[in-house]
Amino acid sequence: MKNNIINALTLVTLFSGISSKGHASPVTTGGEELFQRNCSVCHSIKPPPKTAPPVLGIALHYREAFADRQKAVEHMVRFMQKPDASHSKLESAAVKRFGLMPAMAMSPDDLKLVSEWFWDQYDPSFRTPGNCK
Repeated sequence: MKNNIINALTLVTLFSGISSKGHASPVTTGGEELFQRNCSVCHSIKPPPKTAPPVLGIALHYREAFADRQKAVEHMVRFMQKPDASHSKLESAAVKRFGLMPAMAMSPDDLKLVSEWFWDQYDPSFRTPGNCK
């Protein structure tokens, strides 16, 4: 009987670890969720900006700078790991207005996911308001 209780408790512990976030099982996180958790405190999706340029503006400038999604994503990942004004794809007025973002303490895989999500937010009808001065 005692062994049955121990076995039952072991199974409950095992299954709770498999089904709960933050436990033993890996949890797949998408770019939008990573954005919400790590980026949305500073970046709004569209104007008006919070304390950093809106996502639609960033996506627009990356589409202007890169024809290839993979190259753009690779650049975003490197930039988020070590922001440098000389590597920014935004208007210099935006860097002057908002400053540089801090280096992001996220895994390279998570940076890639959120960068792909940023790229995918491109809206061809969006135009920057041009008020970064």
